[in-house]
Amino acid sequence: MQRPLHRSSLRQGFGPSRIIHIVLRREPGSEIWVAPDARARRYNCTMNIPTNAAPTQSTPDHPGTSAPDPAIQRDVEEFWRRGFVIVRGAFQASEMAVLKEIASGHAAIRTRATRAIEASAAGGKPSFETLFVWNDTAGNDAFAKATRSHRIIDRLEAIFEDKVYVYHNKLTLKYPGVVGFMYHQDYGYWYDMGNLRPDMATAFIAIDRATRENGCLKLVEGSHRLGRLNHYRREGWADTGVDPERLQEILQRLPEVSIELESGDAVIFHCNVLHGSDDNRSEHSRISLLGCYNTRRNDPYRCEFGHPGFQEQEKLVEPITLQDLGNIPDFNYQWQPPV
Repeated sequence: MQRPLHRSSLRQGFGPSRIIHIVLRREPGSEIWVAPDARARRYNCTMNIPTNAAPTQSTPDHPGTSAPDPAIQRDVEEFWRRGFVIVRGAFQASEMAVLKEIASGHAAIRTRATRAIEASAAGGKPSFETLFVWNDTAGNDAFAKATRSHRIIDRLEAIFEDKVYVYHNKLTLKYPGVVGFMYHQDYGYWYDMGNLRPDMATAFIAIDRATRENGCLKLVEGSHRLGRLNHYRREGWADTGVDPERLQEILQRLPEVSIELESGDAVIFHCNVLHGSDDNRSEHSRISLLGCYNTRRNDPYRCEFGHPGFQEQEKLVEPITLQDLGNIPDFNYQWQPPV
């Protein structure tokens, strides 16, 4: 039998007054009511619950009242607590092998990788040269089967309690000797692209195994609570990061976490989480696929770099197979807002 439910509201404990309506669930054999989602903890709220409140029943007319997947719910809570969540075994190694073959064999991607290797060897920190970005995100190509997989989208829609879509995709082409990234926030860039709210995230999917030696991703735990920080450009866009003095203070107060991943693992992190990586000092490549996500309520008010505004995108469940070797997106596609 399903536990009784009760609708109540929470008053936000900081900033402008705001009422957040939620559904509470009563613990069996107890008068204690708890929030089945992460909103109470996320908003630092206090609850006013009438002791004689009559429970209501879960119905299809009340979205969110059915019991969520416990594993996804735990991931939601961890995401808001730490700023990120790791999803082990999100994809099979065989699926990642198909993506690796595409990334290694496609002429345009190879050209970008060669440029990254040569620029890294020449000195400096040409971090953005290591990225291969595209905006054709609504199809059913091999990369979309990863970034629009239900394993990723289900979590993101539970995290943001909204429809999400892939804002753009990118590969990190971190071959031996290729440089890493200074600490930065994705929202440090995306805010200037017309996105008013930080209701955005990235899913970093390990095509290759990621280790400390080959320059795995590093995240600053809890840094999503710092808000959007000022970023400084060095050598144009080639090397951009947050203010070094402020970063030094942050790293004295918040833990730095090295995200070592096996092929097929993923980590989903908030757009305000500070992240970076060291140079690849190993003999092994560290190629990764990054899906960058926006929410329907955060539809950008202008289009930058061809990144799409909100569009309905199908959630995909099909695995990536050898038949997908020729199933690639249009890397030249530039989204235009509807007239």
